[in-house]
Amino acid sequence: MLFLNKLLLGIKDDSFIFKNPQINYILGLTNSQTKELKKFALENEFIIQKKQEYLLTKKGEYYLETHPIVSWKNEDFPKRPDLNLEYMKIEKTPATVTKALRNLAKHLLDSENLKENSIEAYIKEDILSPKSDFQYLQKEMEDLISQDKRVNLSEIYNKFLSYGLTKSVISAMLSGVLYKNKDKLAVYEKYQFQLKINQLLFDKMMFAPENFELQKTVFKQSSVLTDISTLLLPHKSNNILEITKGLVSFIRNLEKYSLQTERLSKKAVRLRNAVINAKEPINLLTVDIPRIIQGRKLKDCDNEFYSIFEETINELKNSASNMVQEINDFTLKAFICKDRKELSDRFQNIEEYIGSQEMKTLYSNITNNDVSDRFWIERISAYVNKSRVPKDWTDEDVADYKVKIKELALKFHTLEATVGTSQDMITVAFDSVLDSFLKLSKPEKFIFLRKVVNE
Repeated sequence: MLFLNKLLLGIKDDSFIFKNPQINYILGLTNSQTKELKKFALENEFIIQKKQEYLLTKKGEYYLETHPIVSWKNEDFPKRPDLNLEYMKIEKTPATVTKALRNLAKHLLDSENLKENSIEAYIKEDILSPKSDFQYLQKEMEDLISQDKRVNLSEIYNKFLSYGLTKSVISAMLSGVLYKNKDKLAVYEKYQFQLKINQLLFDKMMFAPENFELQKTVFKQSSVLTDISTLLLPHKSNNILEITKGLVSFIRNLEKYSLQTERLSKKAVRLRNAVINAKEPINLLTVDIPRIIQGRKLKDCDNEFYSIFEETINELKNSASNMVQEINDFTLKAFICKDRKELSDRFQNIEEYIGSQEMKTLYSNITNNDVSDRFWIERISAYVNKSRVPKDWTDEDVADYKVKIKELALKFHTLEATVGTSQDMITVAFDSVLDSFLKLSKPEKFIFLRKVVNE
């Protein structure tokens, strides 16, 4: 029976082995394999039991002599270290090993606790520990990704497969390399820069290494880099990979409006687009953005770079809220009001005269005094535009809103004048319209009057 010799050798070395909580690590077998072998050895008289002690029979001793343990390292694969864990030697990764590798990655990359005497704990001990025979292969894997270029992960797998290692062993080694270098290692999935090196990413790397590229990043210390890190991270840092991830994360987390509006300074638009379209994110802070900000590489930038960069970042950060404030101010101006309370009061004064459903719904939103100023204008604008909330708008949505709210304000002023609740307001509005009308050319006046008559 497969691995019977490992069980018998374990019993020969320690007759109380079944009392040892690390028996599965000693034998290099799974719990179910150990139980099945124990049952088989007893039934076929390879071993006998005396209370809690187990001893080899002559049949067991003979079997062990004729079936010696064979080292995994051999003439065909001289670079392959010996390995005790039998389930790691299987060419097609067993489901139990896949689960263990995921748990190991969670421990290393997501800081989750490692279950004692688990398969993942044994893998870490046998392959990743400092005393492991796999340390020189770990170093070789690190050297492969330390080149000054991107390396496809499938090339790494293929190299170590040629040494006779299995995908299971290579994946275990990879988890260790990722853990040791996650602050310096840039990972690309299908050419897309990945912000987080975690268990989920590792899982995809195991099953589709051809989709991934790795590149180790190294950059000389820079005071400018340290300064701008405070704008993107919760702490100071000189790690360019960490700062780049902070920048990419900042841009990706902007509101939809901020990600697509052109109503920004040229530098803000160029910086945002450079990050969104970056094919080489590591060059963002060393080449691309410094050229946008100061027209030079980072190493040649001075203190002015930080000031302009901060201003640009703040412009992007506040663009959506600034736009919401803009439409709030525009709305009050259209209705010729100083604040929302005044507007609410004026709407309440004409409530009984409001007939159209459109104006009734607008009345309901404007007179809602139980919400914040931000939520108040967002509800009004979403209703008026019959669309998303402002943070998800496009520049076209902003323009549409301004046109529509002006039309609604005109209807409101007309209704106010009709019922006589605010003659002063309609006079101001009328004077403003009249003044604009008188400035038109004769053809424009003619078109305007035809439009008014037809309406």
